[in-house]
Amino acid sequence: MSWIAPLAAVLVIQTTATILSRIVATLAPPMLAAHGWSPDMIGWLSALNTAGSVAFLMAGTPLIYRLGSIRSLQSGMAVGVVGALMLTLPLDLAALAGSFLMGLCYGPSVSGGGDILQRLSPPQHRNLIFSIKQAGVPLGGVLAGIGLPLAAASLGWQGAIAAVALVPVLTILVVQPMRGRLDAGRDSTRRLSAASFLSPANLTRPLSVLGKAPGLFAVGLAGSFMAVGQGAWFAFLVTYAVIELNFPLPLAGALFATMQTISIGGRMLLGYLSDRVVPGLVVLRLCCLASAAATATLALSGTHWPVWSLFLLAAIAGIAVSSWNGVQNAEMAHRAPPGMIAETMAGGTILIFLGYIIGPPLFGAVALLAGGMGAAFMLNAAITLLALIPLTWLSIRRPA
Repeated sequence: MSWIAPLAAVLVIQTTATILSRIVATLAPPMLAAHGWSPDMIGWLSALNTAGSVAFLMAGTPLIYRLGSIRSLQSGMAVGVVGALMLTLPLDLAALAGSFLMGLCYGPSVSGGGDILQRLSPPQHRNLIFSIKQAGVPLGGVLAGIGLPLAAASLGWQGAIAAVALVPVLTILVVQPMRGRLDAGRDSTRRLSAASFLSPANLTRPLSVLGKAPGLFAVGLAGSFMAVGQGAWFAFLVTYAVIELNFPLPLAGALFATMQTISIGGRMLLGYLSDRVVPGLVVLRLCCLASAAATATLALSGTHWPVWSLFLLAAIAGIAVSSWNGVQNAEMAHRAPPGMIAETMAGGTILIFLGYIIGPPLFGAVALLAGGMGAAFMLNAAITLLALIPLTWLSIRRPA
């Protein structure tokens, strides 16, 4: 069972990176008030966070080969601390730059974490193991959704951010004992330079690899469409609950945490089902339909809905909207060309993150034009359904 400790390390790092990426989403109302921002600013901060991740996924593979996956993950944590602290400065530019740096922090958890698990996980449990790793995303969301609003109530939103910046420091120390074993295969002779990161060959490799094996691009494209709907929930649920449903911030944070809590078990459940019961592509098609339905239902909600119904919907979304990522990751890893797992995971995640980049600003713009967020959620539901096109093509081309 040599994969259990590395899985735990990757899960801790994934959780920590997610906590940092959820700071803006969970503390949006007090940040909007303090800076005088309109809600569409949250969309731009979320997009920049994702852009930072994409920047690492496109250019950062040489760092993983040179330092090893664990050291790359630790380096990302250190960058995340700087980014989080920049959010506390009274400058709009600092908030934008901090969001980008926290996105850089998240990037290594995808390619570095995927590399570790692909090397060590038993093939018969791979979907479940990748789903457990991805459960760190909702787990981080739970901790952020509950902890940050409560911390803000006693420390102020800036104090809450300063406190949570200590978490990545602890994570760096926790995973250090595994570094020697897990990074033993690193290429210590590889030279790192601006050219090695920014050369056209390196920048295009994560996306070009998606054309080197059947089905890779289609699975990645489906993830991109589904990420648009998922990103809307992650970035705007708390703000929507406070502004349009009149929830107090702690209750809105609890609503967000409910979705994330259910998703912890939901990701493991979907991973188990795709390993043992039905193929992963079938699971992804069902999630696509359920995600679109849940998002459309949220678009129709209002202050006249009882609070329990919103929490029930958030719980349903925890599986329908938020739990497909581990199965999608495992599908990508399964199709990866030999020796190119890091590039494959990076390329597939870039497509997903494009959905996260495009979705929040589009959501904010539609909400601004429509005078409310309901129309924006409805548009996101429609975009989510587009994932059925590549998923159906895969089933026709090669039955799941």
